[in-house]
Amino acid sequence: MDKYFVTIFCIGYTKFAPGTLGSLCGIIIFCYFYNFFSANPIYLFFLISFIFILGWYFIFTYVHKNKIHDPSEIIIDEFIGQLLSLSPLLFLNNFKLNVDYFLELLFFSFLLFRFFDILKPWPINIIDRSRSSLSIIMDDIVAGLFSAIIVFISLLWLQ
Repeated sequence: MDKYFVTIFCIGYTKFAPGTLGSLCGIIIFCYFYNFFSANPIYLFFLISFIFILGWYFIFTYVHKNKIHDPSEIIIDEFIGQLLSLSPLLFLNNFKLNVDYFLELLFFSFLLFRFFDILKPWPINIIDRSRSSLSIIMDDIVAGLFSAIIVFISLLWLQ
């Protein structure tokens, strides 16, 4: 069970950019449920919290079972981080922006999250150096928060 959850049904086992594929899974889920989440933004945060708790547990069991810290096939953390990064887009109705701008922000959010996730600037690099199951998921949470803040600021600035 833990293998299927942390690898998002074995997508993480692909050889080509598994973390990017995990982020793309987050974008697909976000877009599919966008109308529901934009009407009820709290449900996105409930979903993120639920996946975070399950992810933390299943990452712990997966890492303990396989005796490898932060293997590349664990992509549930990228999924959660990307969802966090996209959360400011739920409030686009308040800004009255068109679909093209939504897609641009979606792509911008994706690039920002991948930038922070790959380069791991401070304090993400400090979290990443820790050797716990919590650090595996928290570095992507912080990367998602950083990119969400920048997306939100760009929304306010371009209003």
